[in-house]
Amino acid sequence: MKLRAAVLLIPLLIAFSAEVRADQNPGFASGLMDKTLAILHLKRAPHPSPAPLMHHQIELKLALTPAPLKLSENRTVNVTVTLFNRSKKFVHFDFPTSQRIEVLVRDAAGKVVNTWSEDQSFTKDPATITVNPGERLEYSASVATREMTAGQPYVIEASFPNYAELTIQQQVIPAK
Repeated sequence: MKLRAAVLLIPLLIAFSAEVRADQNPGFASGLMDKTLAILHLKRAPHPSPAPLMHHQIELKLALTPAPLKLSENRTVNVTVTLFNRSKKFVHFDFPTSQRIEVLVRDAAGKVVNTWSEDQSFTKDPATITVNPGERLEYSASVATREMTAGQPYVIEASFPNYAELTIQQQVIPAK
């Protein structure tokens, strides 16, 4: 009986240590735990996220929730933009207003069907934000799905005002 318990606990301990190492080193893949959970059907396959965008040691990531997007259940999609400073220098961002991000929803033809900032209020307070080496900024926005049609592809694009090079996109095909 003790041998069976040990046989069951060893893979879990190895997987847990892999998860800890993955948290400490983002480049470390914790495949054993993911494979074990997938075999046992305890973990759903993650929604594919786009590759991060890198621009001069600045990394951008875009996350959309819920995934998959079901129009019958969700009136909005939450967009989270994360900016990582992977350089060894401070990075300064100048903003002319209190708006930090812009989110657009484009249809298959590239036409903008929704602009997040249209129903937002911003003040004309200029600001400079400094991101230290190794630190990150994270901004979230909630975008309405009322202009979307199930089964049609859309591109959700997030950017930083005054920094056109810091734009990231992800395609989404909402379900009914």
